[in-house]
Amino acid sequence: MVNKWLCGAALASSFGMTVAYAADSAPGIVGKNDWLFYRYEMSDASDAAMTDTSLGLIQRFNKVLSANGIKLAVVMVPLKMRIYAEHLPDSIKVNDYMGHNYERMSKAMQAAEVNVIDLNAAFLNSPKRNSDTPLFFRLDTHWTPTGAMLAAETIKAGIDANPALKKALDATPEESFKIVIGNRKRPSKGRDLVEQLPPNSLTFAPEQITQVTVNRAQPPKEDLLGNRPPIGLTLVGSSYSHDWTGFADALRYALQRDILSIGVGADKGSWVGMESYLRDDAFQTKAPKMLIWEIPERDMRAPPNYEFREARYVSNNTEWLLRVSAWVQTSCRPSAVTAKLAPVGLASKAANLKGGEVATGPTNAGDFIEIGFDKPIEKLDYLVARATAAGSKTITVEGSGPGVATRRFTLNMPGDDDTHTLKTPLPSNGNGFVKVRIFPGKSNSFDLQNLQVCRQPEDLLK
Repeated sequence: MVNKWLCGAALASSFGMTVAYAADSAPGIVGKNDWLFYRYEMSDASDAAMTDTSLGLIQRFNKVLSANGIKLAVVMVPLKMRIYAEHLPDSIKVNDYMGHNYERMSKAMQAAEVNVIDLNAAFLNSPKRNSDTPLFFRLDTHWTPTGAMLAAETIKAGIDANPALKKALDATPEESFKIVIGNRKRPSKGRDLVEQLPPNSLTFAPEQITQVTVNRAQPPKEDLLGNRPPIGLTLVGSSYSHDWTGFADALRYALQRDILSIGVGADKGSWVGMESYLRDDAFQTKAPKMLIWEIPERDMRAPPNYEFREARYVSNNTEWLLRVSAWVQTSCRPSAVTAKLAPVGLASKAANLKGGEVATGPTNAGDFIEIGFDKPIEKLDYLVARATAAGSKTITVEGSGPGVATRRFTLNMPGDDDTHTLKTPLPSNGNGFVKVRIFPGKSNSFDLQNLQVCRQPEDLLK
């Protein structure tokens, strides 16, 4: 049987504690009155630099979204340790940095014209904070249905008070949702902190919660062909946005709008979650009017390059911004660099060529097409194409050139028979690549068309 404490220590390491620290102390903390807390919420001024890196990326990302007609609302989930500080053990205090960092981050983003909706003040001042239906579970890191509804109501109030957000919300189709509150309490499955305590530690009876259900009051609107209007509103969040928390449903009820909801666990993190959504057809074909980004406050000190994540989820900060910005662009601003298909690999056979399009039957791992550039491609340049790779889940792009280290970039694909948009910058560690090879992998068929070299906004990295 897997030791859950060791698993928790590994998870804590991915969240931010060094491995040595996580091994010395269990991630779970036993507080007063049977309240449990998560050690990773503890922070101090030494975390400010990494937090500021995250703030800078969000500010630039927000500017890109706004330029492409999408309004961003950032919603940080406040620390449970701050909201319920009175239940912490005597050995742990909310220091000055923890006490004021939420406000500091909010002000920094607001000063950079990022729309931030403050949940911290709402949670601290809620009359339900010390009721028999608290805002966070005692035995879990997540908010309760009461907390989820408070968050949703606060977001609704924040949108109504912000003309830009209100305009974006009004541009989305209104739906009718109703809420049904159960007449008796049931055991909650929210008890992740119990599993973060040392083995053979204390035992806790499951918490009891009242079941809350949100349903459509009326069938969704459809035209004569059964098509529904675009939802127009997306929630990208952490595990606080997973279906079981009820947060997405609470938002549907508070906003009276349907929502595309995407919750990504802590192992991947907020940055991977956002990028995964942007490159998906759900965004590429039906970009929303408003994007609500729910981020746990504790994760703000862990930007894309945070070393304690699993390696495959760690990314260079600048390259993360280049990638998400490319995915958000709704039109191609032509680059000064031009591309030309080379008559090698799959393009060496006339039967595979049709105008500027490459279309083949089955491909193997070593098959490729090669694109040459008339000058080295720059950091702000990116490739755009439409591609089909039936049966292949990844396409590999390999950049190379004189005096430049060869790099490989992996692009995820659905692997179906449909044509999908591909966008990728090609940052090098030198003067730029002069050619790329595109490997579709083992596929049943491969098609690449409408290849362009586009240019990011010149002020993206400033």
